[in-house]
Amino acid sequence: MSTSLVSDETPRAFDAAAASYDEAYETLEGIRRLRVLTTRIFLRFFQPGQSLLELNCGTGTDAITLARRGINVLATDSSPLMLREAQRKVNSEHLGRNVQTQLLSFHELGTLSGRMFDGIYSNLGGLNCTNNLKLLGRNLGMLTRPGGCFVATVMPSFCLWETMAFVARAHWKQALRRRNPNGSLANLHGGIVQTYYHSHRKFHAAMSEYFELVELQGLNIFTPPPNSTRAYSALAGWFRHLERLDELIAKIPPFSWIGDHYVMVLRRRLT
Repeated sequence: MSTSLVSDETPRAFDAAAASYDEAYETLEGIRRLRVLTTRIFLRFFQPGQSLLELNCGTGTDAITLARRGINVLATDSSPLMLREAQRKVNSEHLGRNVQTQLLSFHELGTLSGRMFDGIYSNLGGLNCTNNLKLLGRNLGMLTRPGGCFVATVMPSFCLWETMAFVARAHWKQALRRRNPNGSLANLHGGIVQTYYHSHRKFHAAMSEYFELVELQGLNIFTPPPNSTRAYSALAGWFRHLERLDELIAKIPPFSWIGDHYVMVLRRRLT
């Protein structure tokens, strides 16, 4: 298995997707719903006036949402064209005082040494592009002020909905794809992205040198994964009931770690 933090192909794949990313993904009902849920969590742990570091900012959607509420964000990404889209959106909203963008991959976080942030966040599975969580945790620990929070939305190594869907179609190999320690290849607009799925235990253990667990909750447990447009259409009449069920069980084990994503909130240790 490669020991690199991020595949060299990853930035190129996201570059290819940048121009149409918002139109293709941000318009999906499932993505919009996921943004609402994660924004609520961000706003519980991040306050106006704070300075945050965002990993894998993509086209800047989350940074802009937080900046509108008076939060300052250094939005980073390894894709130059994604970052260009983010800067364009920031400029169009006149939020340049609150959002700065910087081309920065996971393995380059050490170049920020000496800076400290009130909090750090990563949304929508961007951290699934790295397989070296221990080094990532050490770098983030050095960049987070004691008491500050790191909020990560991660795709786990088991997803109830996805596994059941593949099993129902007798796609046995795909049903087990998240369990592959070497990751799985995902196609993004013709580019290849190596994706590693992290169990909550593995992720927490990698961060535990500097961070303590505050909260863990699952997303899209019984509701379909956010890009499952067919399922959203087929279950339209049941969807509000499934949302309510997810809301009730999101923080209860094992449901907190078997959704399409989980959100882990970690706090930087004081010592």
